[in-house]
Amino acid sequence: MKRYAFIDVANTKGTAGMALGFSVDWQKLIKMLKNDKWSCDKVFYYEGRMETNKYDKRHKKLEKMGYTVRTKLTFLHKNRLKLIKYICECQKENAFDKFKYLCTNCNKEKEITLNNGGSHPKANFDVEIAVDTLDYANSDTQIILFTGDGDFRFLAEKLIEKGATVIFISSMRETIEERSKRFSTRLKDLIAKEETHAQQQKIKSRARFLEMDNLRRLIEKENAAKRDVSE
Repeated sequence: MKRYAFIDVANTKGTAGMALGFSVDWQKLIKMLKNDKWSCDKVFYYEGRMETNKYDKRHKKLEKMGYTVRTKLTFLHKNRLKLIKYICECQKENAFDKFKYLCTNCNKEKEITLNNGGSHPKANFDVEIAVDTLDYANSDTQIILFTGDGDFRFLAEKLIEKGATVIFISSMRETIEERSKRFSTRLKDLIAKEETHAQQQKIKSRARFLEMDNLRRLIEKENAAKRDVSE
């Protein structure tokens, strides 16, 4: 059985930071994925970049660690406006994203947009990940996808049709600040469907989930064991 890992870096860093409160140690992660237990033949790393030496040095360092790095220039993506919610005395919940007020000086009505979060750099690697995974998918492979993005459900279905086993690494926990889920319901439904099919056919499921925080604990445990041996 051959294994290949594909890391949607933005999604993975977001899950680790916003839902679990830690930063990914990329060197420890690839050592884990390349060890005798996981033995990944290749580990793909997908991340947007800006035209700066900082990104070039970072990606060269990752390549030396053993990652196959895929990059492209980022573009600015406008942040979504958040609605302000309040409950009236009549108990009805209301929401608005704009607010009107009268100027105390000229008495003219003004309108302002609330919670305009500006923009953030973004690079979408859905196509690149799809092409790379399909190149390696067959009945003798495990495809490890570091993402919780529901857009990958269709890809996962195609990988399973080719005979591959798909393992998603993400988190079922909600983000700390926004209370939103990091793992898509669409992916959960796919895993449930494949588990039901596997039980009926008395075979192993071809769609699985691994909690990212559990993976972090495995990495910490492995490193602690190595320190004990060296001492």
